[in-house]
Amino acid sequence: MDSKTQCPSLTTLFVLVLCFGDSHANSTETWLAKRAALIDTVYGYGPGVLPNKTVPDQVLTWPETPGITGLVWNMTTLFPITSTVFYAPKNPSSPSKTAVMFHHGHSNCVCPSEQGDAPIVGAKCRPGCKSSMPTGSEIGNPDYTWWDLYNVSKFFHDLGHDVFILSMPLKGVNLGPGCTDKELNTDHWWFLQWEQKGDTPLRYFLEPCVLTANYAFAKGYEKLYMAGLSGGGWSTTFAAAIDKRITGSFPIAGSVPCAMRNPDGNVPGQNWTGSDREDFEQNCSPNPNPKVPEHPGRMAFQACNYTCQYLLAGLEPGRFQVQILHEYDSCCFSPHDRHDQMLAYEANIRAELQAGERQGDGKHGWFTSTADNHTKHEVCAQDKTIMRTALHGDYFPGSSDWQRIPCDILHQPLPANCPQNIEP
Repeated sequence: MDSKTQCPSLTTLFVLVLCFGDSHANSTETWLAKRAALIDTVYGYGPGVLPNKTVPDQVLTWPETPGITGLVWNMTTLFPITSTVFYAPKNPSSPSKTAVMFHHGHSNCVCPSEQGDAPIVGAKCRPGCKSSMPTGSEIGNPDYTWWDLYNVSKFFHDLGHDVFILSMPLKGVNLGPGCTDKELNTDHWWFLQWEQKGDTPLRYFLEPCVLTANYAFAKGYEKLYMAGLSGGGWSTTFAAAIDKRITGSFPIAGSVPCAMRNPDGNVPGQNWTGSDREDFEQNCSPNPNPKVPEHPGRMAFQACNYTCQYLLAGLEPGRFQVQILHEYDSCCFSPHDRHDQMLAYEANIRAELQAGERQGDGKHGWFTSTADNHTKHEVCAQDKTIMRTALHGDYFPGSSDWQRIPCDILHQPLPANCPQNIEP
């Protein structure tokens, strides 16, 4: 690489595959090969082969929640495991033409239980349970329900979209595998034992997204978007990278590039946020991992790291990804004092999207990163403003409008035309 195309040294650490000038741009064929290899690390069916099932293994209804359907996907291989997806059309008798898949993070319910009950009774989501997410003035808000833990369905319905709500394995409605009468299994490192036996456990995180997309398009939906918080944000990033049918995606507090993380503890200098320790599915440490042998990284990130995934989510014309981070997030991925790093990887991704054979209007999609001035790990009002603006804006790739999204303090100074740090 000559001096004219050399990237800044800090950026080089975590956008290695994106560090080149136009004359050295990766071809679209190369990026599609990366996607195909990534898909193979998840499913093991062969490069680029996604599961094609369109009909759920079971369909559930509940008298307590009319209009809500549970789509059950059975993914059993070496052990029994299913995933239940809630389907909530705005008008069940007249579906919309567009839908949003929203993905819950590492969240359970708070359920009635009695002394002596197994721990799962008090946590597995079902009618009669409450969401564990509301805090402060949100407590008691009836829009946080046992199936919509983050209070998002009304927001997307008001924008004209039908909604599918997904949960991570071993969380919420999907609690069960590994649980006993005495212990609640919510630890995703539980999957490592199965990976070491030849299974591909990332499949249990991502297959419900692909199968739900299959179901949605089989029902006649014309466009599909995706959003999620935390682990759901991670799922949104990954799913949008492997499935080009997802038009627009909004990962909220879900990831940053590997070199911006401390996989084994706190980010230095960030005392307002939690540990940055990576869960099983998120871990991009080496495999094997000499520093923490019991926590080897996922091979998927050697095929396509996070910046690669961000790019793939906006590779094709008409597609886009808007990454949303909270400036002082109480959990993780706080961008405070790291805006320069975010702008660096954003610039590299954008440059690559427009490079080589993809130069010119209508030949590529887009990626933008945003930060909003919020502290709690939740889907907040500022997040909703950013999503609403991007969904309604229909901005073309490279438009300066991407730099002026209300509430985005990465590209604009406070207050960024936005009320600050308010409740959802």
